[in-house]
Amino acid sequence: MVASPSSSSSFKHGELRGKGGKVRAYLEKGWRNFGANNASLLFDALKSAVPAAVLRERLNALRAEDLGVNPSDAASIRSRSGVAYQEVYGGPEMTVCIFLLRAGAWIPLHDHPGMTVFGRLLFGKMRVVSFDLLPSTRGQERVALARRRSDEIMGPEPVTYGLGPEEGNLHELQALESCAFLDVLSPPYDPDSGRDCTYYRLEGALHGDTCALVPTNAVGFGMETQAYRGPAFKPVP
Repeated sequence: MVASPSSSSSFKHGELRGKGGKVRAYLEKGWRNFGANNASLLFDALKSAVPAAVLRERLNALRAEDLGVNPSDAASIRSRSGVAYQEVYGGPEMTVCIFLLRAGAWIPLHDHPGMTVFGRLLFGKMRVVSFDLLPSTRGQERVALARRRSDEIMGPEPVTYGLGPEEGNLHELQALESCAFLDVLSPPYDPDSGRDCTYYRLEGALHGDTCALVPTNAVGFGMETQAYRGPAFKPVP
């Protein structure tokens, strides 16, 4: 989901590389009926290995109205968690989706194993705390060691963000205002391929920015499903 918008790992390099290359290859098939707006311009940019500055420009131009989402969608969430989900597209190479949070809602600390995520806060304001999982503890089922990467406020102006397989890969989000953000996850979550979403509990600080994280069940956390009302997003066969 998110890391620092000022130094996002997904945009450090001259081109979007690594897992993101699979997204490019998939999108090179072309897209049909996605609409002549900033959303279509963004995905046009992903058809080739564009410079990071160009991709950031496309994301920076994306608006909530391009995707048919507005603050009333977040404010009207009825689920106990105050979190809702709209799927724009789901396939074997990636998931494109919109998360909406009612003011005060919280998404617990979780990971994105081996995944690259990039996207855009569309409206509202949220606090994002992110961590880097230390290499020596990756894949452990009990206590994992992580380093706190950032603790910042995003919004209320829209902002572009990104995280990588190692940098800022774990984070938790708290909605300070009703908000929504677009995420593109590649490859997508897939438990059968070892990419299940693991939730963590912060056990305590050890030294400096290093802390202990314990895998946990996010008891009581769930997401309301909303219909996506934006432009259709379909790969051309």
